[in-house]
Amino acid sequence: MNTNNAINLLAPSANRVFQVVDYEDSSLREELADLEPGKLVQLHLERIGGRSNVWKANWPSRIDPVSD
Repeated sequence: MNTNNAINLLAPSANRVFQVVDYEDSSLREELADLEPGKLVQLHLERIGGRSNVWKANWPSRIDPVSD
């Protein structure tokens, strides 16, 4: 994470790099800042406004287990 709290995330399956500049909450920002480079994470990204390649990171959705 740089001094502006931005981080670049690589999506290998899409061969893309996303520049994340906003976060759902401070705990997500701190968790991402503490990761070692190359760690695999699962996030939901949403584009910020009309700016190109600028994203907000959100926690992945919680999926309730299917019960019988």
